[in-house]
Amino acid sequence: MTQTANLIQLVLKATQLVDRASALGPSTPADLAKAIDEPRPSVYRIIGSLEESGILRRAPGGLVELGTRILRLADAATDALLDHEALNKLLEGIQSSLGLTAAFWIPRNGTAVCLEQVDSAEVDLHELSSGRILPLHTSAASHVLLAWQSPEVLEEILDQAPYEKLASRTPIDAETLRQLVADTKREGWRMESNEIVDGIAAVGFPVFNADGSIFGALTAAGLVDQVVQLQEEAKTVLADAAHSLTDLMANFKLVPTNNEFDAPEPKESVLAKASALMDALAVERVATSARLASLTGEHISSVYRMLGTLVEAGWIEQLGHRGSYRIGSKMISLAGNLLNQLDLRRAALPVLREIHDATGETVLLCIRSGNRAVCIERMDGRRVNSRRLALGSSLPLHVGAAPRAILAFDTQPSWEEYAAVMSQSSDFSLGSRSRTEFYGKLKEIRDAGFALSDDEVTMGMAAVGAPIFDHRGHVLASLSVSGLRDAILHQPGSTPSIIDLACDGARRLSAYFGAPDSCIKARE
Repeated sequence: MTQTANLIQLVLKATQLVDRASALGPSTPADLAKAIDEPRPSVYRIIGSLEESGILRRAPGGLVELGTRILRLADAATDALLDHEALNKLLEGIQSSLGLTAAFWIPRNGTAVCLEQVDSAEVDLHELSSGRILPLHTSAASHVLLAWQSPEVLEEILDQAPYEKLASRTPIDAETLRQLVADTKREGWRMESNEIVDGIAAVGFPVFNADGSIFGALTAAGLVDQVVQLQEEAKTVLADAAHSLTDLMANFKLVPTNNEFDAPEPKESVLAKASALMDALAVERVATSARLASLTGEHISSVYRMLGTLVEAGWIEQLGHRGSYRIGSKMISLAGNLLNQLDLRRAALPVLREIHDATGETVLLCIRSGNRAVCIERMDGRRVNSRRLALGSSLPLHVGAAPRAILAFDTQPSWEEYAAVMSQSSDFSLGSRSRTEFYGKLKEIRDAGFALSDDEVTMGMAAVGAPIFDHRGHVLASLSVSGLRDAILHQPGSTPSIIDLACDGARRLSAYFGAPDSCIKARE
């Protein structure tokens, strides 16, 4: 443990402030000052520095909330542990096979941390989502992790009884927990119901490192009746996935990113220097203190103090005694809280209203649901409205501007999967030639940065659809403006066109969700 005297107190206060902002959600600076017992002027200065680094940002109304840079740091933390893309594919396979929410958990500091999750198509399990932290006394994931850790870890958890009761069947005494852990280890898996959330159940299966030590736990979760019915199948699917993940881990080779690191200016503040250190580590994935000193241009003694402080806060983890460093799993938890706080409809409403006020046309927000695009927000036009794509209704992904904007900016395999499924329907027959033309039209949309619909869904009307991206560059939703074709397609000489307004609104929302610059600037 780093000696308190060697810690940089301003950096430590900054990490505490971020923790409180994460726990409280959007807050006033005064609330945060009270939460960390720090004078308001000091808190304003800390907030200012953290805003510059992207760790915090201002929400509507001047409230302070987590910034999207945390999402990139969380991805760096995950990428330092295993092949993130391969893990996602594996979880998608579990979800596809069982129809349940698939997740992967790792043990950290006496808790279970959700490293990644793929939601089921039917139910969102917010309490079990990416970045969530669960206590080790309850849940299938926690008991799997606890069963294969050292006896000392188990005894430490048992000494903390009685435990907080989270749901009707949460184990709250030491003897019950001891028996559940013993049963889990004997049977090699765990099924629980109503321990974290009433009405929800999960099956957990261990994943081991090459040396036989526990690495994490794979889980499949959903409504109780559904999980009970699928438990035997889930055991088989999770066991196969666990073996695959163990093999992936054995062959995992850490590769630094191709991103370039720009060293900070010599006379930056200590918080800016700590931020630069985090950036350098995110680029390197794993690095020694000497390497970080070289990258940041800081003296090695200063780097040691910053590393020690950030390790104390959980933002950085040290690999072994006096070993290399990586971004800490605390960032994964912070990112999970941020993702759960981000509300697409809430964020989009001011943008939709602004476009509606400027144009008087119908403005829509759509998301993907299976092979269709669903309208989740709509402001009707003042002059004319199409009755198609009403609030809550949907269209196939190949019909209309908003649906095509979602499909076109998805991956090529997603195009092929959609075409294969839809070609079986009577109203969407694709031969080899028409399929090539279909892909070509989607590529044209990608190249243009938006989709147009002209006399397609409703005669005499047109629409523009622009994609909204998340922090990983995946298409999240689409923003669309619909109206009489002359108004939508008109290109005025001086003022922005409706197409420009739709694309700009989508870019602003993409930026709000932390989309990479490549997704935003490429469509300006």
